[in-house]
Amino acid sequence: MLLKKTFEIEGLQIFAQRKRVKNLRLYISQKDLQVHLTVPFYACEKYTLEFVHSKIKWLKKVLEKMKANPPVLQNLSEITKEEIEELRNLISNMVPLWEFRLGVKAKEWKLRKMKSRWGSCDTRTGKITFSTGLIRKSLRCIEYVVAHELAHLIVADHSKKFYAVIAKHFPYWKEVRRELNIASC
Repeated sequence: MLLKKTFEIEGLQIFAQRKRVKNLRLYISQKDLQVHLTVPFYACEKYTLEFVHSKIKWLKKVLEKMKANPPVLQNLSEITKEEIEELRNLISNMVPLWEFRLGVKAKEWKLRKMKSRWGSCDTRTGKITFSTGLIRKSLRCIEYVVAHELAHLIVADHSKKFYAVIAKHFPYWKEVRRELNIASC
């Protein structure tokens, strides 16, 4: 396989690119709904095609969902400075409440345009980042993301222990997570 190649499998056009990575990565761009495949230099074409074939059902399902419900994250460029300031005020009120409730303290938090996540937590530094796309979500979704990211300061991964912490303090978290992810597959 060349460094960059476009091919078609079962009616899906896939843009493949070789990079210095450890694993194959298959994803759908939210911007143009194009299927992308990142391929390690060591991977042979046969292995790569087998991998893609094993994911075709999933790809078609996710593409169908994304076409029916275009991701909100796609429209981040339309977010105004006033909306970002409003989100900053909301989160600045929620963070101390959830820090107290969970018994943790974030070193700092910030807002950033994020393509595929609502938030992230660097457990080594205690720094949390929230997506500016949250402004398009309900108050309870924003609160869930704040609680979720702060809970990572207790349990770093997404294990059963982590979700036990979430469930203890945010009993309806599954319902809110479904609402949060409706438009982002």
